Amino acid sequence: MMHEHESPTAVPQPRQTTAYLKQLFSQVGFRIDTRKGQNFLVDLNLIDLLVRSAEIEPADVVLEVGCGTGVVTERVSAAAARVVSAEIDPRLAQLARDRLIERDNVTLVEGDVLASKHRFAPEILKALDTARAASPRGRFLLVANLPYCVATPVISNLLALPRPFDAAVVTVQREMAERMTAAAGTSSYNALSVWIGAQCRGEIVRILPPSVFWPRPKVDSAIVRLDVEPERRAAIGDLARFHEFVREVFCHRRKVLRGILLRMAGGKKTEAAHATVERVYTTLGLPPNARAEDIPPDDFVRLVGAFDAAG
Repeated sequence: MMHEHESPTAVPQPRQTTAYLKQLFSQVGFRIDTRKGQNFLVDLNLIDLLVRSAEIEPADVVLEVGCGTGVVTERVSAAAARVVSAEIDPRLAQLARDRLIERDNVTLVEGDVLASKHRFAPEILKALDTARAASPRGRFLLVANLPYCVATPVISNLLALPRPFDAAVVTVQREMAERMTAAAGTSSYNALSVWIGAQCRGEIVRILPPSVFWPRPKVDSAIVRLDVEPERRAAIGDLARFHEFVREVFCHRRKVLRGILLRMAGGKKTEAAHATVERVYTTLGLPPNARAEDIPPDDFVRLVGAFDAAG
């Protein structure tokens, strides 16, 4: 059955293979800019797996970051109501426009998706607001072969928005995928693990070897799926405070938590700090030698609440 956004007379677009990309880029005089994380997924089955894993429904609104030549965008736009796609490289943006010329449900924003490390570009947020207004009953999804250089701020900043994604299916470096889904007490567990883990259920869908990309990266990658769990997210309360607290604690992740909290409460030499930390430990029943890396995300939510209440 044909989707409403597909044209009965549309000419099938060529498959994104290494040979195809080399020929296309040669024709238009395009050279890869490794500083922009330009690694193109050239395995058709994995492109399909990425999109299929998002389980896109007809009313959904999708954000894509780093559309490249528009291959993933093409598949996503055939399934979703609206797609907002960002591409920082103007040459790639033009190639994507050419490929997506019949996709009237795609808004392609040319430029950096980030205004700063901690803030999305206003153009992206405006385009998302417009897309969601056009399909208010749909979910908001992030589906992308994310450029490695922006993967962490894109995920982190989306989760800081009043209206985050409902689900995200992205390719990232394997190391980051393991951090995003890490459990407390494991070597990969860090502040990002807590920030994501306190709000989302996460899983690694597939590990991707360098050979499925062109140019080949030097490390393995992974497809990751994250699903926001609204009740757990609501339990956090002040998201900005929680994010700040977790990052500060993990600056000293190997140290005993008590010492970190004492410093945050005013210093080891102040009686008030010791009283605050004692109340926290009593409230939560923390062992004396607890470390940040041993505390699960939901317990971190309780830790922040107890710390702020005891201060």
